[in-house]
Amino acid sequence: MSNIHFGDSVIQNGDHNIGVIKNQDPQIALRELISLVAILRGQIPEGDRGVIDESIETIQSGGHGDTGALRRALGTIAGIAAVVGEVGVPVIEAVRKVTAAFGL
Repeated sequence: MSNIHFGDSVIQNGDHNIGVIKNQDPQIALRELISLVAILRGQIPEGDRGVIDESIETIQSGGHGDTGALRRALGTIAGIAAVVGEVGVPVIEAVRKVTAAFGL
C-alpha cells in the first residue's frame, strides 16, 4: 500500500470558511470588485456614496503601499455590502477574492 498523495490537502475548522481560492490574478479580482461596487453604488443612499468612492480610490491605488489602508478600504466596502443585503453578497465575495489574491 502506498501513501502517495496528489493534490491539495485541506483541513477546515470553525465557522465562516470560504474555501480555497487558488491562482487568483490580483488584477482580475480587483477589476471584478470595482465593477461590482459600481453596481452596488447605485443601490445605496447618496450620502453613503462618498465613503464608497474614497474606499475605491484607496483600493485602486493599492493603498499607496499601505496594506493597512487597503485592508480598511476593503473592510469598508464589505461592511456597506453586508448592510444592503442580497445585492451586496457578490461584492462581499469579490472582497474575499481580492483579499486572498493580494495576501491580506
